[in-house]
Amino acid sequence: MTISLYHQVGHNWNWNKDSLVDDKCGDGLVLSPVHQTKTNIEKLSVPLRKVCIFDPQYYLPNSQKQKLHTYNFFPEALVDGFTSANFAIKALESARLCLQFQINMQFQWLVIPARYFDQLDPDYTERQDSYTVAPFLSAAKELGVSKPLMLTLPVTSHMLEIVKYRTQLLNWVTSFPEISGVYIFAANDRDTKQPASAEFLLAYLTFLSELRSAGLQVLVGYTNTEALLFTMLDEVALTMGAFENTRIFSIDKFVSKDEERRGPKARIYVPGLLNWIQFDQAKQIKAKLPQLWKEIHFDSAYAERAFELVVEPQFNQAPLYKHYFQAFSAQVDRLKPLEPSGRAQLLRSWIATSSDAYAEIKRSGIDLEKHGAGGHLPGWRSAINSFSQ
Repeated sequence: MTISLYHQVGHNWNWNKDSLVDDKCGDGLVLSPVHQTKTNIEKLSVPLRKVCIFDPQYYLPNSQKQKLHTYNFFPEALVDGFTSANFAIKALESARLCLQFQINMQFQWLVIPARYFDQLDPDYTERQDSYTVAPFLSAAKELGVSKPLMLTLPVTSHMLEIVKYRTQLLNWVTSFPEISGVYIFAANDRDTKQPASAEFLLAYLTFLSELRSAGLQVLVGYTNTEALLFTMLDEVALTMGAFENTRIFSIDKFVSKDEERRGPKARIYVPGLLNWIQFDQAKQIKAKLPQLWKEIHFDSAYAERAFELVVEPQFNQAPLYKHYFQAFSAQVDRLKPLEPSGRAQLLRSWIATSSDAYAEIKRSGIDLEKHGAGGHLPGWRSAINSFSQ
């Protein structure tokens, strides 16, 4: 009944390391070459690397992001002008170099990368086979690897919701006896920060359950608060991240862009609402509904530090994210000792309590903005009920 929790690290990865090492939040790190250079990862201590999983991030093989190019096995760095044809000649070399790096770093798993396709490609599995799976399995055999192999499986919500396509993926993944686990994440186009579609969540839960039933270990990447729903599986590894691009998968981070974006408003994670809300609106709730705030808020030193600031905190400051790691870890810890059915029951209770809290906030005259208003909860409730019946 084990649940593991990993940090999906991004740009400010020191926050994740501090949270893991100093605050004892989580079980390890999922490292991100688009955000960390090869040299920076090599500088990590051996004990820390041993609880890390390295995601090679071959998703956009011709990416020009400089940090990816510090790894000599990244497709564009290896062939300088990626095409499927010229990389095919170098695919085995890329696999050898990538696996040897992971072995040298003593990471927990050896990860086979994958390419990201945003369409329902009928040749999805064949293209992944030739791109990385076959070369990496050959390289693993050559190198005589003893550590378990984990296959990266980037999918979209459409792939999951079409039962026939999902079955084809399952048959493909389970056709490799050498592979012990799957590192999976799903891109879900939506206009809300939290996924609200019961259909998507149920399809995702169903597929993860099928992977587990096939005897595969499962690490679910790039999850927001919906990761809590995945604890209804008998055994699963979850992720939590700081900035939104570590909690919602998008190919954008692998595309070189020169323009500057305006930073979003600061948000704080409120576990009693199962959501992140804008910090200024959290201050309104705290002032206007102090008793409710005590019930829905997780009291951490990081949150209090943020509330004590004279100027409202910025989205790129550490305290609000370190608060999230503590609050979210505490929720996962409450779920861990329960059977899956007990976890489903506790999740239903949390959703009911959150819905009541949102109603009280609305009655008080505080108008929460769209992403913090709890519109995701009905879909979550429906997905939980359908999956656990």
